Amino acid sequence: MYTRWLNILLMAALLWLSACGKDTSIEDPGYRLRIRVVPMIDGFPLQRGVDQSNSWGEAFRTDVFRIYLGGFALLDEGTDPVSDHPDTYHLLDVFDSASMSINIHGNGTPFRRLRLQIGIDSIRNVSGAQTGSLDPLLGMFWTWQTGYIHAKFEGSSPASTRPDKRFTYHIGGFRQGQDSKRILMLDLPVNKAWSLERSGLTEITLHMDIGAWFRSEHDLPISAQAQVMQPGLLAVQYADNYARMFSLESIERR
Repeated sequence: MYTRWLNILLMAALLWLSACGKDTSIEDPGYRLRIRVVPMIDGFPLQRGVDQSNSWGEAFRTDVFRIYLGGFALLDEGTDPVSDHPDTYHLLDVFDSASMSINIHGNGTPFRRLRLQIGIDSIRNVSGAQTGSLDPLLGMFWTWQTGYIHAKFEGSSPASTRPDKRFTYHIGGFRQGQDSKRILMLDLPVNKAWSLERSGLTEITLHMDIGAWFRSEHDLPISAQAQVMQPGLLAVQYADNYARMFSLESIERR
């Protein structure tokens, strides 16, 4: 009987120690992380209603640029998350400064990479009416069949082949062969692991350079295509390009 109770006590102690060892992987609101996104065009600040140009030499003005980010995770040296927010989505609007910062929390476990997702998961695309950043009233939802617009880019350009000289890119799609969701893995720009501090704030700065929208994995000048408003091959190509817009520029304590 004594041996049986001793074994039970030892097992309980091991379980307690195991739980203690996992404390650093529990999300804690005290460990704050802010992801700040800076919109650019080929290295220059993106401006609203101002003549700028892309790498094709095409002048254009930006009126609307919105894009969904989500699935934020802090990773170790590989792909294992030490802090994970898989069902978190945020709508960036480059002309709404308040939307360009994303606040999440983590823990004290060291990390070396940031994972993020551009676009909305297929399950969310077919989950009916939603709220917050996924509220259809925000103008980023097509229909239950085609789902969410992952990125919206509208403006004007003399290079546009449309009579009104406008360009309109509404990029989305979640079905097989049309998926415009993209996963990014961004290494920290420091040659060491980083840890969030409890009761402190760490800020990661991302550059979002929309020059890649027009030329990166695919050559997509405005003159070749001034309008995409449904899922398909062209939307997939634009998704390949917008995955190249993001770079992790800095990480620092505030």
